[in-house]
Amino acid sequence: MIVGEGKALIRRSPRDILEFVLDLERYREADTKIGRVHFVERDGNRGRARYAGRVRGLPGPAETVCWELEPWSRLHFWSTPSLWPGVLYRFDGLFTCEETADGARVHHREAVSLRPPLAWVVEPFLRDWLARDTVEEMARMKALLER
Repeated sequence: MIVGEGKALIRRSPRDILEFVLDLERYREADTKIGRVHFVERDGNRGRARYAGRVRGLPGPAETVCWELEPWSRLHFWSTPSLWPGVLYRFDGLFTCEETADGARVHHREAVSLRPPLAWVVEPFLRDWLARDTVEEMARMKALLER
């Protein structure tokens, strides 16, 4: 499993932050791992989204994820079971927001579980990149939301 984590203090409300993340067309400005957005469906505080991924700048397969929002403190994304690309990997992403006097303290975690033998080859290539990119993603998110 490879994991990336980032934190930021953002001068916006938790609601503004989590709604920004759910607007994938806008959020992909912060998260360069999101390519073309196929759809986002929302039913209250739950939904699904399908988008093409990008890994180290290279296009990846489209994936459908489910998500659940706990207003306005937590947003969880996870891969839906599928043959493709599920046979290769699983994704789990989490945002938590804690309101502060200056805005919100945001923590973001992404975890990708690759299946062997792909994991043996790809994990060393992606581990440092995902760790670095998630930190940079949070910096881009902060800059976009505070401008």
